[in-house]
Amino acid sequence: MRIPEELYQQFRRCMPLACVDLIVVDRGFRVLLLLRKNHPASAEWWFPGGRVLYLETRRQAALRKLREECGIHASSADEIGTYDVMLDDPEKDFTNHGVTTLFVIRADVTADTTLDAQSAAYAWRTPERWRQESLHDFVLAGLSRLEASLG
Repeated sequence: MRIPEELYQQFRRCMPLACVDLIVVDRGFRVLLLLRKNHPASAEWWFPGGRVLYLETRRQAALRKLREECGIHASSADEIGTYDVMLDDPEKDFTNHGVTTLFVIRADVTADTTLDAQSAAYAWRTPERWRQESLHDFVLAGLSRLEASLG
């Protein structure tokens, strides 16, 4: 069920939203990031992810967002932490507050990634290579957490 946009914007201004972010890793230990089209974090490389729906577990949301945003199917997602993410939204003139659970998903990617309308591009790179880009602190922290969880 979709709520009217005006009501949704009221919710966003008075309470944090439950979200998931996904560190998708392939067999070569490359990580998938998406170049966002929309605010917040427009024109930034970011993890796939989004809001948790009513009566959906965070793990279910993680697997759904992976399918919807990237066209990738996976059967498992490993939780590695929960974080507050606050991002300014210049279009709406307020700060978004998400409480996001970070999941690691190991993907056996045999086909091209298929993006939804929220992303302009995608890239698979090693964490070391991603650190050469200008990334948000949350994305950098996620990459570090990934390495710590596997190491």
